[in-house]
Order: sequence, then C-alpha cells, then structure tokens
Amino acid sequence: MLLDTAIEQFLDSLRAAKKSDHTVAAYRRDLRLVADLIAADMGSHRGELRLGDLTVGSIRRGLAARADRSSPATMSRTHSTWTAFFGFLRSEGAVVENPLDVIPRAKAGSQAVRSIQVDGLVGRLLAAAAGSTSRSAWPRRDAAIVALLAQAGLRLAELTSLTTGALTGEPGAWQVTVVGKGRKARTIPVTDGVAALIGGYQEERSEGFPDHRLDDHRTPMFVGRSGKPVTPRQVQYLVERLYREAGVRSAVPDGALVHALRHTFAMDLLGHGADIVELQTLLGHSSLNTTRRYLSAQPDHLRSAVETSAASSAIERFAGVDRDGDPGRLDGDD
Repeated sequence: MLLDTAIEQFLDSLRAAKKSDHTVAAYRRDLRLVADLIAADMGSHRGELRLGDLTVGSIRRGLAARADRSSPATMSRTHSTWTAFFGFLRSEGAVVENPLDVIPRAKAGSQAVRSIQVDGLVGRLLAAAAGSTSRSAWPRRDAAIVALLAQAGLRLAELTSLTTGALTGEPGAWQVTVVGKGRKARTIPVTDGVAALIGGYQEERSEGFPDHRLDDHRTPMFVGRSGKPVTPRQVQYLVERLYREAGVRSAVPDGALVHALRHTFAMDLLGHGADIVELQTLLGHSSLNTTRRYLSAQPDHLRSAVETSAASSAIERFAGVDRDGDPGRLDGDD
C-alpha cells in the first residue's frame, strides 16, 4: 500500500472519531513532513513510498532530520503522531509491528510562559485599534477581537470558530462559550465592556451586511471586510499590526503573537488572586500539569500564598519575625 493512501485512511478515521479540523491538519502535517524527509533520504518522493519502506532505520533518520530544526515539544508530538498512525495500521492488519516502539521519544519539557511585560498593554492595543488607518482595519471589530483575546484568553482557533450564539447573558452576567481542543466546550465570564464592544461591532456589521443573519446562533461572529469569516492568518496579521501601531512589538516574545495574549491573560489572573484550578478551567487545559507552568513563571504567587496562611502568622509571632523579615526575640526569651 502507498504511504499517502495509508495516511489518508488514517485521517479519515480521525474525522470519523469527530476530531477537529485543526487536529486532523496537525496529524497530516507531522506525518507528511517526516515522510518527505524519509523519501529525500532514500532519493525518492513521498508519493512513491510504500508502507514497506517504513523501517525502524528510515523512520529514525526521518525524525532525526526533523529534530535538527524542531523543538523537543514538536518532536514529542511528532513521535506521538507516528505512534498513533502505526497503531491504526496494526488495527487494520496493514502492519505487524510499530517501529516507534523502539525509537526513544523526545522529552517535551515545559514550555516557557511567553507573556508580554508592558504596562497598560490592553489599553494601548485598544487605542491602536480605534485609531488605525490601515486599509484592512475595522476599528470596532478589531477592538472586540483584542478585548476577547485579552480578557478570555482564547486560543486562535477558538476565536475564529466563534459564532454569534457564543455570547450569552445579561448586564453583569455575560459569558462566552468556546469550543477548545478535543471539541470540549467551556464557558468564560466576560465583562459588560467586552459585551459592549462586540455589540457595537455587530451593529456596524448589520448595516454593512444586512443579509447576515446575526439572530442565527450559527452565524460566524467575526468577519472581514469582504463579509467572509475571518481566518487565523487574518487575525494573526491584525494582532501583529496592532502590536506595531501600539509601539509594543519589540516586547512580544519570539514565536508568539495571538498566544502571547493568552499567556498574558493567565499571568494577569494569577497575579490578581485566581487559583490554579480556576486558571485551568478558564484556559481549558485538560491537565493541571499544563497550567502549573504559570506558577513556575510567577513564584512570588506561591510565596504570597504561603505567607498569608494561618500557620505562617503563628510561626512569625512565635519567632518574633515581622513582615519585613527582621528576626526578634522568641516568645520564650523573657
């Protein structure tokens, strides 16, 4: 069987299991990139590869070639993709063994939190959206997008998949429901300000596109100047443009645009009293371990929690240590 045919059958099985388009695309990318490298090593093309060409040696060389320009996290994910692919092939009787069983998996480690350290960041981005003269600008829409990203910590795919029915509630109790990874839905509270910005944008949209059914909960929430739903690339371009116009582009971590706002949202919440479980819920993490990295990036939050405990107060009184850290007499030193 040709490798490309097997890959498409595997992707069909993912679609049948109701995996998201984003997930299917990620699997396809990881499989094809390594397959291209395997084919190049063999002096061939991916379209000519057959399942019999996938040996321990050829896959190891393909993974090694990709590792030259990929992070440990990427390689760990790629190994998982190929493991799942061979698991599917074995279930179909197309292969007997999984070569990935004897190829060590890269340790992903913990990805650094890439937040933006700029005072008044959101205000500056909103001001840039309101005053932009770019041809692609739509001030009210752009402000609504920035507000949602900054206050709800949405992933890029979550934002672009929003529909008009995602925002529900009433003044003082607005919320937005998003569908995250694994098609898991979560509801995030948002302020009246976010609801007002979305409402203002929708009013303008109804005037410019009277045929858009904004009362239909299935209608895409954000559209471009053409009236078509915004794409992830358009949102990335929009956010980067606003970073530049707000004068904060140099403060945005490398490799992060929209996701930097998600990290900033998380660090902001943590710094204002949210606990780790609340943060996990708002971010839509399936594992608490994923959320813990924000604590590692903000150790003072843990220190503050320890210092405000009842035990700490009793120990400080007994040891005669004040809040400034100066030791005094022990209570028994009279």
